[in-house]
Amino acid sequence: MAKIAEITGQNPWWSQGTDFIRYDQSLGRARPIFFERREIELKKGGIYILRGPRQVGKTTYLKDLVRKLIENGVPPRDILYLSLDFFVSRRELRNALNYFLDSRRDAPRIYLLLDEVTSFDNWNLELKYMADLGIIKKASILATGSSAVKLKEKGELLPGRGLEGNEYYIKPLSFRNFVVQSPVFIAQHLEDDELSANLEKLDAILPDCLLDLSSDFNIIREKVEMILPFKRELGYLFRLYLICGGMPGVINHYLSNRYLHHNDTIDPVIAEVFIRDVIGDLARLQKQETITRQILKAIVERYGSRYTFSKISRQIERTHITTINYLEFMEESFISFVLYAYNFNKKDMKSKGDKKTYFFDPFIFHSVKSYLAGKEVWDIITRSLEEEDLLGKLTEGMVVSHLRMYGEIPFLKIANTFLWYYYDKSGKEIDAIFKENGGYSGLEVKYQGEVDERDIKRIAPVRKYFILSKEDIGGKGNVMIIPMDIFLALLPVSERNV
Repeated sequence: MAKIAEITGQNPWWSQGTDFIRYDQSLGRARPIFFERREIELKKGGIYILRGPRQVGKTTYLKDLVRKLIENGVPPRDILYLSLDFFVSRRELRNALNYFLDSRRDAPRIYLLLDEVTSFDNWNLELKYMADLGIIKKASILATGSSAVKLKEKGELLPGRGLEGNEYYIKPLSFRNFVVQSPVFIAQHLEDDELSANLEKLDAILPDCLLDLSSDFNIIREKVEMILPFKRELGYLFRLYLICGGMPGVINHYLSNRYLHHNDTIDPVIAEVFIRDVIGDLARLQKQETITRQILKAIVERYGSRYTFSKISRQIERTHITTINYLEFMEESFISFVLYAYNFNKKDMKSKGDKKTYFFDPFIFHSVKSYLAGKEVWDIITRSLEEEDLLGKLTEGMVVSHLRMYGEIPFLKIANTFLWYYYDKSGKEIDAIFKENGGYSGLEVKYQGEVDERDIKRIAPVRKYFILSKEDIGGKGNVMIIPMDIFLALLPVSERNV
C-alpha cells in the first residue's frame, strides 16, 4: 500500500507552493544554466506522451511545468506528480491515485504527471480505470518514458486513444538550442573580453534567425551571412558541444568544471551512470548485456561506414533476427539509430541494402567508447577530437541526428520517411538525402580543411546540395558550402521536439 508520506514527499508544492523549487534537486537553480524547453499545451481531457532517453531532463521538465502551472494560478493541490520508479504494484499506484482523486473531487480541473511510466507494467490500465470513473474528462495527463516501444504499445491501449498530435520527443539539446541558451553564462567567465562581448551579441541575434531547408539558396545565404560575423564564437561553442553533447546534466557538469573550478575535464562517473542506465533499461526489456556490448562494439568499429545486418550478425556470432532486434531496441531507447540507403527508382529506402548506424548524441558516442575500451571518458574525448578521421565521423553522425530532429513528427513523420543516405555501384556516397516539399536535397559532411563543390556526387533526382565544411563558405549553381557550426546553429528542431 502506498504511504501518504511518500506521495506528499513527491509533491512538495502541496505545502510549499512555488517555494518547492528552492529545495528540489531537479530544479536546482545553482546549476550554471537552466535549459528551457518548448512548453506543451495541455488541454483538458487530453493524454500526452513525452519520450526521451535517460538523463535528458524529463523529470526537470515535469517539475518546471508544475512551477509554471502554479504561477499561472492553478491550485498546487490540483497537481499530482508520481515517479513510477517508486511503485512495485498496480495496487500501490491505484491507492496513490485514489488518495489524490478523493481529495480533489470538487476540483474543476486536475493535472496528473506520471514520470518514467515505462518502468512500470500496465500503467495504462490505471488510466482506463480512471476513464471508467469519468475522471479523465477533467484531467490533463502527461506521461514520460525512456522506452519508445513500451510507450507505443501501452499508449495504443489508452482509454479513448486520442493521442494524435499529443506525442512529443525530449532529446538531447540541439546545437542551436545549446548556442541560444549558453552564451550569457559562458561570456561571464571568459578572460577574452572580445569573445565575451561577441557571445552576448550572438545571443541577441540568433533566436530570430532560423533556417528552412526548403528555402531558395538566396534566402538561406541571407541567414548564413547574418551570423557569419560570429564564426569565431560559434566555433568556440561548437567545440564545447563536441565534448559534452546536448544532455543538460552533462553540459552543466562540464561548464562548472571548466569555468567555475578551472578544471577542464568530465568526471568518469558521469559516463558510467549513463551506461548503467542504458544497460538497465535494456535489461528490463530482456536484453542481455553481453549481446548489447557486442552490438555497441560493432557500431563503434563501423561508425560512419556502410554495413549489412548479416555482416554484423556473423561478426558477433548471433542470428540475423537477434541483431536487428537489438538495433531496433537501441533506437527505441534513443541510444543509436540506423540510417538506410535510398532507392530513387523505387522511391523508397533500401531495406536490404547497406546501412549506417549513428549515436543520437556526441556524449553517447564518448560514453560507449569509454565503456568498451575501459578508459576514462575524458581520455576518449580528447583523443576523438585530435584524430581528424574520427572527428569527421563524429560530426557526420551529429549532423544526421540533427536532420532527424529537424524533420520528425512522431508517429506521423518518422525519420526513414524523409531522411536517408545514398550510394551507387561504384561506391560513391552522399552522406544524407533529405526529402521536403516533394523534392530531394543532398548533404555532404566535410569537416576538414579546403572544400569545394566537386566534393559531392551529383545525381539527377537531387535538386540542391549542401556541403558542410569546417571553415569554407561558397559554392556554385545548385551547391552551397556552409561551415558546419553555422548550419547547425541556424537549424531548428521540429514542433514536436520540446
